[in-house]
Amino acid sequence: MSKITSVLILVGAMALSASRTAAAAPTPTHVACVGDSITFGLFASSPAASYPSVMQNLFGSAVNVQNFGHSGATMMTVADQPYQNTAEYTNATTFVAGAGANALVDVVIMLGTNDSKAYNWMVGTGTRAQQFVTDCGALVDHFASQSTHPRVYLALPSRSFDNTYGISGAIIHDQMLPLIRQVAAAKGVPVIDVDTPTAPHPELFPDGVHPNDTGYALIAQVIHDGLLSATAADAGAGGQGGASGAGGAGVDASADAARATGGGSGSGAGGQGAGGSAAGAGGAGTGAGGVGGSVAGIGGSGAGGNDGAVTSGSSSGCGCTLAGDRGASAGAGLLLVTIAWLALRARARRR
Repeated sequence: MSKITSVLILVGAMALSASRTAAAAPTPTHVACVGDSITFGLFASSPAASYPSVMQNLFGSAVNVQNFGHSGATMMTVADQPYQNTAEYTNATTFVAGAGANALVDVVIMLGTNDSKAYNWMVGTGTRAQQFVTDCGALVDHFASQSTHPRVYLALPSRSFDNTYGISGAIIHDQMLPLIRQVAAAKGVPVIDVDTPTAPHPELFPDGVHPNDTGYALIAQVIHDGLLSATAADAGAGGQGGASGAGGAGVDASADAARATGGGSGSGAGGQGAGGSAAGAGGAGTGAGGVGGSVAGIGGSGAGGNDGAVTSGSSSGCGCTLAGDRGASAGAGLLLVTIAWLALRARARRR
């Protein structure tokens, strides 16, 4: 084994160790579950079977999980039951603001299902899409501005199937979910995807909208894991773009389940996301760092931000999770590898 190879392995191990230090979001002390009847737990066998109650059991007694769901609530303030007009909105605000100076507070917002009803969503021949974006952003800002500085997550609502409530699964999936991601990108907050895991399971939604106990347990697990997992942060504002560098092994970063793969020749296109954007190296390695992410080709560098995670791997797709709790340590590790590689390559050329 050459000296250069040995040094690179050592530096890579140091980078991996640094990144693993921030491999998961810290466990919250308080979780506020904001939403509609699906958060409330309508048609669950008991209040203990609602997703917030099940999630309380998953976290254990060290975490205070509270259910602030209101049946029929909407995201939009111009719809029939705006969440902002409910007692749960006021109670959730009080809970978040009063958690304490040392509290780690998470707020999960899962709304939109009731907004899909035609009399809420349609206006003349158009839609209230812009209103939805405005009110969703305002709700994020409301909770994010509380003195405890909570981490706010936007949850993509669970899949809706055929039902008698006038709720349109097509509108939710095709129109609202992209808007929620858009707001998350603009506000720099993570998304938890509840839609995808529930889509293959209509049997868990007896009336087409509300889960049974098994469905609520599935939602609880998805959101619980999302609050702790780096890959929860799959949307958010793009961060500082990475500096170009000489091509090397491709590095890809994705905050969603699917990787955006770089590598080969040329630059990989960077995708937007709170865990970082993808950058493939081979030609010029251009990295685009998302919120909390730092990516680059070996020979390039990416800028790290706050709150997020990246999944890093070689161009062959073998990767390990480099998560960031508000963490630039993963970015620092990758930058360290880059600097070492450039120095060793220059040294080899001089010989």
